[in-house]
Amino acid sequence: MKKFLLFIFVFIIISVLNISQSSASDKDLTSADIREKEQKITVNISEQVEKQIPRVRDPELEKMLSDLTARIRPHMERDLNYEVRIIKRKDPHAFSLPGGLTYITTGMLQFLKSEDETAAVLARQFTHSDLSHWLVQSSRNEKIDFQTMAEVAAATQSGKVAGNMVRSYLNRAVINFYDIDLEEETDLKALGLMEKSGYNEVAMLTYLERMRIERLKQIYVRGIDIKYRSGFKPLETIMETMKFLKKKDNNKPTDPVRTDMIRANTDMEERVELLLKYFKDNNIEIRRKDAVNILRVNKKDYSGRISISVDKTEVLSAEKNNGTETMFEVFKARLDRDLQLETAPYDIQVQNVLGSNALLIAGRPVLYEKDLTDVVQDLSIIRTNLIKALTEARRENFLTDYYE
Repeated sequence: MKKFLLFIFVFIIISVLNISQSSASDKDLTSADIREKEQKITVNISEQVEKQIPRVRDPELEKMLSDLTARIRPHMERDLNYEVRIIKRKDPHAFSLPGGLTYITTGMLQFLKSEDETAAVLARQFTHSDLSHWLVQSSRNEKIDFQTMAEVAAATQSGKVAGNMVRSYLNRAVINFYDIDLEEETDLKALGLMEKSGYNEVAMLTYLERMRIERLKQIYVRGIDIKYRSGFKPLETIMETMKFLKKKDNNKPTDPVRTDMIRANTDMEERVELLLKYFKDNNIEIRRKDAVNILRVNKKDYSGRISISVDKTEVLSAEKNNGTETMFEVFKARLDRDLQLETAPYDIQVQNVLGSNALLIAGRPVLYEKDLTDVVQDLSIIRTNLIKALTEARRENFLTDYYE
């Protein structure tokens, strides 16, 4: 009996939605109408989100996000209420609502390596709103039009329909699970926004490459967890492993943002390939280190000595004097210029240049043997240290083909 009543209830709800859909026509709506309704949808959904997930109030982070938004916003096509709010979740995720409001998780802010990568995430989410992708995707998924979507969102607040059902519906229709063509459209348009806003376009590529790694990590960890819980029973392990790619919801039943890294970041290979083609077609040199804040060259003074290190690897050191001070400054500047994540180890060489041995990176001298009077290391050791630093820097993003 209970199942029958539940069936009747669901049937009535679906019928109401279908009637609303058939009675409303998006063609009758002006751009002002659409913007107003988008804002109402955004207000309603944001209230539901913040009831279930704690909003984080951090003045420093909020100012940083506000400053980024201020640089990107003038280049958007639609005048929406672009705003960014922080919510407390461990997973690296961000999603936008129809009216321009974007949520970014604390996990995502920890995951991003630079201001440029953060700008890439915001540019993508603003673009989803700018292009009304939420409506395009919901139309594909649910065959629902704009007017019905607004009514469903409003009903969430009014209590006219079952809250859990509507939240589940809104989650599928609005919260950021887009088809690959919409994601690729967003990636390319967001690249243009980054260029216009003065941000490093390569950060979009590094962000997607590292999200691809993050997704694989979660698949691996989930597989290990299944194997552990199965008690190493072969048949059970196989059966569970076949199912572990399916969405596993560990959040509260009423959580309106049921994100899952494995589900939310599909088709990453295809999207990365698209960006690589974009950079190649537009003759844009890919230099990743600034976007991910790595291969940082540092000069340190301590106890009468001076040293050059790349990230955590000390490359060379010497007694501090006027000669070494000048030589180390020149060497640091040359390393900043020439040592890239895309540098092949065999491009770091020691060769004779005009009668003196020199350390070369991609054919350009960065240090001469004649300048090493007060330095403990010779050129071959310095070369080895540089290759070690380069190898360590690439370790986090082990799937990237830096020579592509």
